Amino acid sequence: MGLPWYRVHTVVLNDPGRLLSVHIMHTALVAGWAGSMALYELAVFDPSDPVLDPMWRQGGTITNPGIWSYEGVAGAHIVFSGLCFLAAIWHWVYWDLEIFCDERLYGPGIWVSDPYGLTGRVQSVNPAWGVEGFDPFVPGGIASHHIAAGTLAY
Repeated sequence: MGLPWYRVHTVVLNDPGRLLSVHIMHTALVAGWAGSMALYELAVFDPSDPVLDPMWRQGGTITNPGIWSYEGVAGAHIVFSGLCFLAAIWHWVYWDLEIFCDERLYGPGIWVSDPYGLTGRVQSVNPAWGVEGFDPFVPGGIASHHIAAGTLAY
């Protein structure tokens, strides 16, 4: 069974607001991680370490910091992450475009491909909430995990 990148995207196929929301939330997670790691690296940086010092000096001399310090860049990433988090929540709740909905597909859908991953189609699935949902080859398990993750995240 092939696993194309768009297989997970079809879970939110009929809800463009939520499709956009999950991508904004991904951006928020990456930006928050980058800001947090920058603060961590600043906290543990030792300028007397001969291995890290040339690397740190190279980054500091190639780019003129201007108004941006290393702490400012880390803080900007964290603030941007928070704004993306709020935007993702807003898009999840309020933004719905009926024009992009496929009326033939009700509820969660998933990309189901042939055994060789050459052809496939979007198929409606019922979420599998039991033990069978933990089998990676049960399409309903993927839908139930995304529904549960979205419920816990919001």
